[in-house]
Amino acid sequence: MVARQGRRLAFGMVAFIFVVGVLILAEVAGWQALRLYVASIDATLILLGVNLVIAVIFGLLAVRSSPGHAEQEALRVRQQALEAARGSLALTTMVPVATTLLRRRRGGRQQPWLPRFR
Repeated sequence: MVARQGRRLAFGMVAFIFVVGVLILAEVAGWQALRLYVASIDATLILLGVNLVIAVIFGLLAVRSSPGHAEQEALRVRQQALEAARGSLALTTMVPVATTLLRRRRGGRQQPWLPRFR
């Protein structure tokens, strides 16, 4: 399973590199097409504005997205599991302390309980 996940990761990284290359070439092609109609600096500023608008749109979509029902349910289950784990941890730490305190008297004489914790 780990090997399969590793292959998927490697293929995904290669695909990502090609997607970035396609975006860069599309940007260059757009700049060259704009340069036929306007000056070079104007073409650059137009592409900069278009890229900024696209970035703002995707940024707003990212900020607006709220967790779905499945995410909320998973978070609730996780919180319940953590609370249950904390409760069981508290119980398992209290059992040895309680048994030590309950067995303070052994053989009719008082036994000090503090040295047992050192």
